[in-house]
Amino acid sequence: MRQIEVRHLYEGAVILDGFRPATVTALENRSPYTVAVRLHSTGDNWTARYSPAAVVLLWVVPAVAWRVHHQQRDRATGEGKGATHSSSRLSPVHAVRRYWAYGVDHQTVVRLEEEHTVVTSTPITLDQLPGNGQPTPQPTECGDRRFYQLHRRGPLVLRTGDDVRQQLTNIAELHDREHGKRDERGNRLAPLHSAQRCSRCVVGPHDLEPVEVVITRRYRDIDLSELPQEWDYELSPAQAHARITAASL
Repeated sequence: MRQIEVRHLYEGAVILDGFRPATVTALENRSPYTVAVRLHSTGDNWTARYSPAAVVLLWVVPAVAWRVHHQQRDRATGEGKGATHSSSRLSPVHAVRRYWAYGVDHQTVVRLEEEHTVVTSTPITLDQLPGNGQPTPQPTECGDRRFYQLHRRGPLVLRTGDDVRQQLTNIAELHDREHGKRDERGNRLAPLHSAQRCSRCVVGPHDLEPVEVVITRRYRDIDLSELPQEWDYELSPAQAHARITAASL
């Protein structure tokens, strides 16, 4: 999940509307103060109106990065030799263009690899979690990962259904111990007095909802000339979405 201003939305973005993911199918600036966002979810279409500066949650987060693979250069032949070394994950475009191995005589770049990452969050119910003692089923592609979170509380990674249920138990016990009676309406665990006294209080109706997170990564080889040519910084979600989509066509 990632917060994004409505002014930076794009067609194909998946945002949280209410508490269901919805795909942006069209955008229209109705005035300097209003953006009409056409949304689609499970056969339903509707239009929501936002301020351009309004912040929404992006539930499918695309990202693009690169790795430079290089070897020592053979002085006699000019070719690479020996072990191949790789850069760290580079996300600013200018960091790839200016990577030192491109500009020194004793190194040769043998490969430029582009990484496409998509993090997809999906609200689920407790009965959709793996059962007691069961592992989390992982995606079939090597390197992809599935885990869980609570929407607004707890660790960023809960590996199994048991971890989710234990975290919910821990939160309930914490509030029972620190606050005694509490309001449980609408899946809340807020104390009956001001929630501002405790930063861990659950005050929203969806704070304890479980969320499934799937991370997919794909790689492709490119040439230096195929980097984005008019952008020096990390790609925005809109730019990353466009580049990933174009590569998959």
